Amino acid sequence: MNWDNARRLLSFPSRKAAPPVLESSELPPCDPLAAVRARSLCIVSGKGGTGKSTLTASLASSFEHYGRALLVDADLGVGNAHLFCDLQPKRTLADVVSGKCSALEAVVSVRGQLDLLAGGSGCLGVASLGQEQMQRLASGLYSLEERYHSILIDGAAGLNTQTLGLAASVDLVLVVTTPDVTAMTDAYAFIKVLCASRPGLVPRLVVNRVIDPREGHAVAERMQAVAAKFLDLEIKLLSVLPEDRSAHRCTQRRRPVVLEEPDQPLGRALADLARRLEAELDQVHPHGVGRVLRHRLGRGSRTAAEVQGA
Repeated sequence: MNWDNARRLLSFPSRKAAPPVLESSELPPCDPLAAVRARSLCIVSGKGGTGKSTLTASLASSFEHYGRALLVDADLGVGNAHLFCDLQPKRTLADVVSGKCSALEAVVSVRGQLDLLAGGSGCLGVASLGQEQMQRLASGLYSLEERYHSILIDGAAGLNTQTLGLAASVDLVLVVTTPDVTAMTDAYAFIKVLCASRPGLVPRLVVNRVIDPREGHAVAERMQAVAAKFLDLEIKLLSVLPEDRSAHRCTQRRRPVVLEEPDQPLGRALADLARRLEAELDQVHPHGVGRVLRHRLGRGSRTAAEVQGA
């Protein structure tokens, strides 16, 4: 089976079965008279510890310079985007999907043109979403799309219903991994399941926490080769980010690296990554993540385990 061969090439261990993922790969037809919707980017990783949230906080801070931006923390179990904004919101995305408030009521201002829809913390009842909760998530995002130029979604780490559904509905997906073999195997597994749900997607890749740039490029080339051979899939490398103590210092200060230490190697690399992503998003026609997710939810689902076994 292709997945077994790919795992051996990458020295990956077997992984446990994954949760449901939406099946439909079709985008809803565009209405030329419809309101302009925000461009959408979902930042994901196969596992925790890759520095994804640190990266996302800096990207969101950079994107506010291009127009009004919304950072959505889609982690309903251990969301932490609010920490990088030095905020403690009273309402979160967990309240939205539980029907306790509207998405607009949960949005808070961070600074300037940047807003936040915070994730949940210790919300066990909504850590993995059912159909009704996914519908509320989709409707909430749909209601916000006309208000922003860009929506950045910090997906919960790993294979879960909401992250896969969101990643399959955005304009651009950025996968974050590190040279660690477990991070690589989980990133590959996420890409495999996601692209089975959305054929034609070209994931963008960031290799983070790299000591030697040559190692980072070797990781990317390895993943690209296996994806091309066994998935017939292109993975586009966007950046190799250095291991940098500034990430730890800025986290302790609850500030994004690009604002707190912009002249450090990581700060400069993150600013460059933001510019590259902005240029890529400028080339897409935004369909609206909430609009697409609502469309997909209406067309049925299958499990990620079924996709992996295909």
